[in-house]
Amino acid sequence: MAETAHRSVHYRNKALPRWMLRRVLRDEQAKIYGRFAEAFPPRPDWRILEVGTNGSLKEARDYFLHSLYPYPEQITASGLEEPDVFERVFPQRRYVQLERNAPLPFDDQSFDLVFSNAVIEHVGAREQQRAFLGEILRVGKRAFVTTPNRRHPIEFHTVTPLLHYLPPHVYRRIYAAAGFKFFSEEENLNLLDANQFLDLLPPDARSRAELSFHRFLGMRSNLLLSVRAEAG
Repeated sequence: MAETAHRSVHYRNKALPRWMLRRVLRDEQAKIYGRFAEAFPPRPDWRILEVGTNGSLKEARDYFLHSLYPYPEQITASGLEEPDVFERVFPQRRYVQLERNAPLPFDDQSFDLVFSNAVIEHVGAREQQRAFLGEILRVGKRAFVTTPNRRHPIEFHTVTPLLHYLPPHVYRRIYAAAGFKFFSEEENLNLLDANQFLDLLPPDARSRAELSFHRFLGMRSNLLLSVRAEAG
């Protein structure tokens, strides 16, 4: 398989030192996990699917869901990377390799809960994002899906301020010229605001959905979408 976004040098190209970003990222991930656990208190009998696992990480603590969830044996990881690195870190855990923009290889409603953190902005155009969310809701009875908020003044993938407030065709040209060509392409980064995120929901899921916000530097940095199970 071709090198994925997570392993690409472009994904590591930031405007601040990586050690600083890594520390901040871990702190913020722990807070997002806390919001996840509030929305869906952990249960030992629930089957959990993580969609968009970064299977190239070499330290267990960098897999924050697997490190923090009290029943990690209930989690099935899935991502674009080959399984070898993940399986070395977690020899007893299940990892399923996915194909980009293909249906998830799981049966309908086969998981009690699907978790996907900061993945939907990387799947392509709105059509692909809508299909991605639809697949999550097809295979899971419940869902917790997050994405960076386009309205936050910092764009977290490049760690640049305000440029992403410009029309996409404008900021994409600036990103490419500034050395962020990978993130200048819609198929690799397509940011969402709250209304755009909610608009991706299938009509039959909207009454079960709740959108909340994670804050960074006092502002709404991440959109947190919780979708409850159908009644009955």
